[in-house]
Amino acid sequence: MLDLQSCALAFPDRPDWVWLRWYWGVTDLLRDGVTLDDVAARERGRIGCLATPYSDFPGGPVLAADYAAEWAGLLSGAGLLPLSPALSALEAGTASAEVGPVSRVAEVVVVPPIEGWRQSAEVWRAVCAGLGAMRPVYLLNGGA
Repeated sequence: MLDLQSCALAFPDRPDWVWLRWYWGVTDLLRDGVTLDDVAARERGRIGCLATPYSDFPGGPVLAADYAAEWAGLLSGAGLLPLSPALSALEAGTASAEVGPVSRVAEVVVVPPIEGWRQSAEVWRAVCAGLGAMRPVYLLNGGA
């Protein structure tokens, strides 16, 4: 028999925000609809994984990286050190944003309300990696 914790760590392969909220919405780790100021007040000085679409962004990866760069600047201005898999992917010339290296050092995950984030497998992997490591995940206002 599986216990609830085992089920909560069995993340679906594809984005399923209803499932995620059912298992994780009752915890203090998943915070939905918060502002960047809220995140800054709680997490200032910490390293944040900036989870944005990249390879699956509707406008293409270059525009996705532009949005990620803009949000990285906003996070920096709020006192967090942003690490962006999308920006790293663009710099490295890779086809997709790998969250693994970032998730090992990030202390929080921040998901800005960028077009396509709900459907993005890259955002989903970053969120699941953060929750799986028991790190706070913030879905900024504009979240589903």
